[in-house]
Amino acid sequence: MAVREALVIGTSSYEDTRLNRLRSPGLDAMELSGVLSDPAIGGYAVRPVIDQSAHVVQREIERFFRARRPDDQLLLYLSCHGIKDARLQLYFAASDTDRDLLDSTSVPAAFVNGQLTRCASRKILVLLDCCYSGAFRPGGAKSADTAVHLLEEFKDTGVAVITATDALQQAWEGDGPVTDTGLGGLSVFTASAVEGLRSGRADRDGDGWVSVEDLYGHVREDMLARDARQNPLRWILGGQGTLKIARSAAGGVSDRPLPLPRSLPALGGLGTALLAGITPAASVLRRTLGPVPRPVLLTGKDGMPYAGTDTREIVAALPTEPGYAATGTGILRGLVAEQYRVSRDGTATAAVVFESVLRGLQPALARGTDPIVLARALPPLITVLEGRLGRFNELLRQETSGRLTAALTAVCADEEIGDTVGRALLRTGTEGAVTVTESVGFGLTLAVCDGHSMAAGYLSPYFTTDEENEEAVLRGAKVLLCAEPLTGVRDVLPALELVAQAGRSVLVVAPEVGGELLTVLAEHARRGTLAPVAVPLPHPLLADLSAFTGAFVFASAADIRACEPGHLGHARRVVSTRSRTVLTGGAGRAAATVKVGEIAVGGMREDEVRRRTALVRRTVHTGQDALTYGLLPGGALALAAIGPGLGPMGVPAEQDVAEALGRALAEPLLALARNRGEPDPEGVLRRVRAEWPEVVYHAVSGSFHPYQRAGVWASTATTWRMLHAVEAAVLEYLSVI
Repeated sequence: MAVREALVIGTSSYEDTRLNRLRSPGLDAMELSGVLSDPAIGGYAVRPVIDQSAHVVQREIERFFRARRPDDQLLLYLSCHGIKDARLQLYFAASDTDRDLLDSTSVPAAFVNGQLTRCASRKILVLLDCCYSGAFRPGGAKSADTAVHLLEEFKDTGVAVITATDALQQAWEGDGPVTDTGLGGLSVFTASAVEGLRSGRADRDGDGWVSVEDLYGHVREDMLARDARQNPLRWILGGQGTLKIARSAAGGVSDRPLPLPRSLPALGGLGTALLAGITPAASVLRRTLGPVPRPVLLTGKDGMPYAGTDTREIVAALPTEPGYAATGTGILRGLVAEQYRVSRDGTATAAVVFESVLRGLQPALARGTDPIVLARALPPLITVLEGRLGRFNELLRQETSGRLTAALTAVCADEEIGDTVGRALLRTGTEGAVTVTESVGFGLTLAVCDGHSMAAGYLSPYFTTDEENEEAVLRGAKVLLCAEPLTGVRDVLPALELVAQAGRSVLVVAPEVGGELLTVLAEHARRGTLAPVAVPLPHPLLADLSAFTGAFVFASAADIRACEPGHLGHARRVVSTRSRTVLTGGAGRAAATVKVGEIAVGGMREDEVRRRTALVRRTVHTGQDALTYGLLPGGALALAAIGPGLGPMGVPAEQDVAEALGRALAEPLLALARNRGEPDPEGVLRRVRAEWPEVVYHAVSGSFHPYQRAGVWASTATTWRMLHAVEAAVLEYLSVI
């Protein structure tokens, strides 16, 4: 039986600071999904994909088009940044897109084209709302003169593409281009399409159906009437008959005037609507704060309930409220993900502080204070807080083994983990590395071996074998080194064939790895046909790596054509992250450059091993930060103590931000005390502010002790990073409203 399905992709937020955050894609996706899924209009089964990474978007697109039947009717929609490279090739940006690594961190138009070509369905419509979208060429279609808007009549079968612009134009949203951070609701192109489908105006011939020709004609005339400065295009591939996209909601064209794009709610209404998606999640996360957390009941993959305290699992499991509240929930989830990525800890604290700051700003917003004025006041206050934290920072030295082990035990609340991680850090030193793996044994085991470390990480997220921890781990890896940049596949193919024949993984290192080669390696990694990792490393540093692995350094890419098995080096284990790569068990004869500690985590049950592994990773991260940046006598205590007295400020709006931030920084300590069952949490707060850091609150015992023997420690770096993550999330909230 034929199906009607739609994949709606919208990307508003980007990790690369060179890609401005967009207002429209999330709203575009929400509104278009509503129209398409309406049984009276589109009748599609809609799958929205919002603010996802490139590999997730590509996977969803490939899954959407695979295993289709000829009569299946499919609609693909993309709203995001459109980017063209130096070769004028078009790429669709995803949340993790790096403008310098488009092949591996974005969705190439060629990839989408390939999926369209291979799909068995002959009833496909693609809507592209992004800059330069007219540069998209469906397979087999000829380039169109931008002055020609009708190529041929779309028939009953085929592939049709409607783009928001031609190959040279920007796409616009509201009152500005999508590259602008000004006001805007829906994008002009999507607003026209949604309005035409919802009102029935797109049924230009009045037959009760909206066809490809109807929708394109309506959008084009509507945008011309609004002087949108965009020239939408239509492309046809193999069309026959007439493809009906939707039913006419109004039974034909009405005489009412064309409306402008849907506007956002009033300032206060939108801020409150977004907060409605943040407050419930933050309230749940408050339960998990402190050494005596109150677990939240979650549902596992097997459908069975379990009690969990992992912030990321809780946030992912929470239901998303409809409407603008979903945007607020998305900002909170992004905050949790970012804080975990940079610190592996402090996620619940960040969420609670963030929500508290927003609640504190609502009175100012209700009075009509400009969000931009509030946003401008926040960064200087964060700088002041950083300075206050620095005055109480307790630096640790590596030789103080007792202090380090005690601090780590306090952080993880597990004596075995604290002792094991402490010994690993002491034996590897500040220049060494510590890796963590799951094992089939019991308990924790520590092995320290020789290794080699590079201050460079993998070039593509497709290489990761552990997505949760953003690590690429290779075992028994071959090592290919080249002194010149590698971009083409043809020269490197002989070496890759040797690796494939041996059934091994491969580490490719050169001053630059990109272009076609990086794309091919990423595709092999995605399909599982090869386990590669590509890492950039300057030419002068290749000699040490060669000596450690026994790999021959090829002078140029052309020389690799003569590659033989003996030219490839070997490493027993390779662990690569975004910023660092560590090798152990090299086949070379040179002395190791660092010591590497390998902690293996075992246990009776799989869930126990997974939980303890995550805890060991977090403790390692905290220990490394402690040796580099120092410790604080309690993270929640420090926040509560440094919050008061941020004013007075020169402008009333600045004072509003200072007061909101000061109150918010006390919330983690109050939540921690309530979770322990303290009868007077406010009394705990008052004493902490009066006596910290000399005297600290011990949440497990509910008593106060001198900080030297209380054993209450938190990473200074984690607290710094949490403040900056909250700052970024608050600024995002204020920019949206």
